Amino acid sequence: MRLGKPFSQNGRAMKLGTLVFCMVLVLGLLSACGGQQAASESGSGADAAAISTVDASSWKTLGDALAVKTEDVASGWDDKYYIVAFKAGDSLFRVVAKSEEGIQDKTGELDFLADDYNDKLLEIIGGLEIVSVEDLTAEVPTQEQLDAMVGKTGQELIDDGWAFQSYFMTGGDEAGATFTKGYIACNVTFDAKVPSEAADSDENGDMLKDAKVTLAENAGVSDDATDPANVG
Repeated sequence: MRLGKPFSQNGRAMKLGTLVFCMVLVLGLLSACGGQQAASESGSGADAAAISTVDASSWKTLGDALAVKTEDVASGWDDKYYIVAFKAGDSLFRVVAKSEEGIQDKTGELDFLADDYNDKLLEIIGGLEIVSVEDLTAEVPTQEQLDAMVGKTGQELIDDGWAFQSYFMTGGDEAGATFTKGYIACNVTFDAKVPSEAADSDENGDMLKDAKVTLAENAGVSDDATDPANVG
């Protein structure tokens, strides 16, 4: 059986290599993957109090935003934009900041195993000016909504507005894939046998369309959420 990452970084971030993956693990140590404010059909319907527990109105730089972060989700950047998605308490935020020319070189020169890595990283990105802040909390499915996905087919998920992103588990009696809706991602397990070699060429998840869901779990944000190409 081949297991992949539970959720992947966006394509541009992946080009940065190991450093991007490590950002997901270590950015949390700094404090430690538009407007979608309204709840959608797949949203949790979280009450206003839960969404407004964190006041983002005063955030001017990435340093301001990261100061309240309690959990990492994902990040991606290029020389135009630097994007971070993170949790602050019960809220899920997507923050876009203006990047700087050479930012990839600067972050790439850091040793993420060094004791002062987080301090050095914050020196590089902390002062970047924020372009937009989105509270995605209301878009995250509740456990009840995740449970309601069990028994549906892959095609029914697509009909409900979910889109196949990538496989994370193949080669066994079950298959796992990440599905996305907007900026939200879910890891979905199916009662399907998907050979690993076949999954490599199944870019649209066609092998899952007739398979039934056995488990669905929240998986942070979609690749689109941290892809700088989607800003503008």
